[in-house]
Amino acid sequence: MDTKCLVCVWAHPDDEAFGPVGTLRMAVEQGWQVALVSATHGEQGQADPALLGPNETLGERRAAELRCAARVIGIQHLQIWHYPDGGLSAVPRAELVARIAAELHRWQPRVVITFGPDGITGHPDHIAIGAATTEAVRAWRAATATDARLYYITVRPGRTIPRLDQTAPAPLPPSAILDVSRYAAIKRQALACHATQRADWQPLLADEDWLVVDRFARAEPPVAPDAVPETTILYA
Repeated sequence: MDTKCLVCVWAHPDDEAFGPVGTLRMAVEQGWQVALVSATHGEQGQADPALLGPNETLGERRAAELRCAARVIGIQHLQIWHYPDGGLSAVPRAELVARIAAELHRWQPRVVITFGPDGITGHPDHIAIGAATTEAVRAWRAATATDARLYYITVRPGRTIPRLDQTAPAPLPPSAILDVSRYAAIKRQALACHATQRADWQPLLADEDWLVVDRFARAEPPVAPDAVPETTILYA
């Protein structure tokens, strides 16, 4: 497709809001099409039952929260798959890779964003979807003439994050550092959509850096060790 496109592949609703909201909004404002995939409905998350409507499941509510956040950010294309929350690592890798590859073929993105091997928090779902996305992108790049870039979200060096799996590697050092301070209010609004997960994100609002800087580690094509950090990932 001729239109510039960015595809991001996540495990759960709210991964996008905890992640690079500013970069996604910037892409939209620069005329990019942004497609977002969430592999699960997040039905295993924690939430106050009082927040749910009569006969409403947490998965249904979290899907609605993701649709709210997508509207706030301006994301034009949203898919929520039906894989089990907490069970992505048990899904055959080939199946996930094939589904992601189909999205790459559909959208022909210039940029793909997902989790790195660390999963940020060491969450097995994050690690599984990141690994499948990486495999799909690398196969697509090898089979075509695309110059699409693959980025992993990461954090500032030295930042301490609670980790579900202590054996997972540490987050990769950033190779791209983007000033997204103009979108801090958008990030707050996107997070507010995820009301059932407020206990997770509200304490992070005191971290100003988290609100105003997006960091990425470029996985494809590889970055030279002495490369100057990129200040954008949205190349013409």
